[in-house]
Amino acid sequence: MARRLVFNVRTPLGDRVSLSRDRWRQIIRYKHPAMAGHAKAVRACLESPSVVRASAKDPNTHLYYAPAGANHLCVVTGLGEGSQHFVVTAYFTKNIKEGTELWKK
Repeated sequence: MARRLVFNVRTPLGDRVSLSRDRWRQIIRYKHPAMAGHAKAVRACLESPSVVRASAKDPNTHLYYAPAGANHLCVVTGLGEGSQHFVVTAYFTKNIKEGTELWKK
């Protein structure tokens, strides 16, 4: 089943992360409407984050952070079928969450 992708990129951790159009629509319509128009920033955050942390609750969930004005852009990725990583959500935040640091610029 071919899904229409917004992008499929490699992160500094060596993971390939995809964002489907359906997932992106869910994020901007229901979860984080402020992200509308920021798909390129989400991609850039995954390709060149300032810091990557593993979630304190689930080590397979990674949080990628990049500066965004006075805030940070956070892109959350999860591990799907066949070890394929995907974007769970993305949002702007003031704080970087706790968790094991996996990578830092």
